[in-house]
Amino acid sequence: MIESRLFVVGVDGSEASQRALQWALREARARGAWVAAIMVWQSHAVLSGPAPLMMNPRLAPHEVRDQHWQELTRVVSEGLAGASTPKLHEELLEGVPEEVLAEKSAHAAMLVLGDRGRGRVADAVLGSTALRCIHHARCPVLIIPSGFDLGEIGPETAHEASDPVLG
Repeated sequence: MIESRLFVVGVDGSEASQRALQWALREARARGAWVAAIMVWQSHAVLSGPAPLMMNPRLAPHEVRDQHWQELTRVVSEGLAGASTPKLHEELLEGVPEEVLAEKSAHAAMLVLGDRGRGRVADAVLGSTALRCIHHARCPVLIIPSGFDLGEIGPETAHEASDPVLG
């Protein structure tokens, strides 16, 4: 693993994160880099006994985690669209999204995010997770805006190996 050739992508299943993943995959192919698709989830379960789980077993933390894992693998599979490159690592972590993504960005060339996720403020101009990541990430952050034509920047227009960030 060459850390300077790593794109960390925050994935939450939203259209915005799918665009971010598609951009990172395309750019990583062109640069010989690899991608870490990171999905962060928070357990909001408050269990005071077996009754909540008996009424809705899908709320059990292990069930919620499995649902998130299925969503992550679906999004990554769609993003790859059958291609075998670039190298890709999928990771599902529990925690606060902006904290986990900032930590994961410590050895990355770039943190790539969509402009809005699935949070309560999804209608805001810039999603709260993206905004917090801009302030706390330990590498450059690229926000892929809605309406961005992924065809505008692709392998054919990628910078050559002399790129100061990716060497």
